[in-house]
Amino acid sequence: MSKHAVILQSLMQKDMLAPKDVKEGVVACFFNINRDFVKRRMGEVPTENVDAALEQLIKTVFDEHQIDPENPSLPMLKKAELVLETQAGFEAEPDLLEMHKSVINSLFARAKR
Repeated sequence: MSKHAVILQSLMQKDMLAPKDVKEGVVACFFNINRDFVKRRMGEVPTENVDAALEQLIKTVFDEHQIDPENPSLPMLKKAELVLETQAGFEAEPDLLEMHKSVINSLFARAKR
């Protein structure tokens, strides 16, 4: 199991999440879903290549939306997540998009306000 899968599994077992936990969950969800998405679209590609490209995309979008790594704003994190979702192109795989949205919605629903 990847480190992102472990992080996501741990977060999904909690009833309440701090904004920083939501951010970590969003990132972990993108890594997990993106790996499956890339495998479906391109076959087996080295995980480190897929992860490096996604890591750069996440960093760019989070920087553009001024996501504080330690204390992210939930509304800005939600905006950044939607931009990432669009740029990742998950809509080409409806079942993966549905799974992704389900996890993301669950993370935000557990956020401490």
